[in-house]
Amino acid sequence: YALSGGSIIINKILLKHSLPNPFIYSFYICILGLLTILLVPFGTVFNTQSIILGSLAGVFFVFALTTFFQSLKVGEASVVGPVVGALNPLFTLVIAYFFLNQSLSTSQLVAFFAVLIGALVLTYNIWVKKLRLNMQLFWMSISGLLFAIFYLTLRGSFDNSNLLSGLIVSRLAAAIIVSTFILAPNLRNQIFHPHKDSGLSSRRTGVLLVFGESMGALSGLLLSWGVALASPALVNSLFGVQYLVILGAALILSGKHPQLLDENLSKGILAQKIIGAGILSWGVYLLSK
Repeated sequence: YALSGGSIIINKILLKHSLPNPFIYSFYICILGLLTILLVPFGTVFNTQSIILGSLAGVFFVFALTTFFQSLKVGEASVVGPVVGALNPLFTLVIAYFFLNQSLSTSQLVAFFAVLIGALVLTYNIWVKKLRLNMQLFWMSISGLLFAIFYLTLRGSFDNSNLLSGLIVSRLAAAIIVSTFILAPNLRNQIFHPHKDSGLSSRRTGVLLVFGESMGALSGLLLSWGVALASPALVNSLFGVQYLVILGAALILSGKHPQLLDENLSKGILAQKIIGAGILSWGVYLLSK
């Protein structure tokens, strides 16, 4: 979770200063995902079902990433990161209830409302002034939904083959989807002629991109390993660590480089964010019990 928080911070910095177009950011990340092909010799099992589900997962992954980066671009990392992260298992629960005929336990019902309340507290300054769903909340909600569908289809691919096979197929499908971005003249120009007035050199941008996504990938593997070793509830109970890393980085950067993240860290807002994140973390923990 600490690595995930670090990855979100780097994503926010790059979206704000070097790669402002979420489609371009998704393009680079999905192309980097082709490196998973190197895992083929380490035990893969491909069949029709796993390929279909893995390909669907790759498609949803592209759009989940893009909507997440859009919400991260216009919002604060300390709000977007935990809200999207919590909406993912919440939507997974809703989909399982309505489409997979899974019943909800009492703790899951409590978790449902805890996540909603935590998200409302965290995003209070966004919606309270006009009391309506604005575009920032819309993108966060869509991203959480798409990530939920992505993980469900990816899990289906795992169940019909194994972890490596599903991962490889999904990343290959995602790379194929983002390759179509080149067909759009505007996107093609941005891909091959990156933003130059960012204050960050192309080399530094590339290093940060690879470093940030390596942190995100390692985080995903470690969390999967954690679930294999212990209950999902125990793993999800540490969800708050991600938020602490994001908030800690924001506090550190606000001193010397406040322009990097543009976080609102006044005392009242800080207390609101901590309370909201605490409720969210508790809700995420209950969701998996």
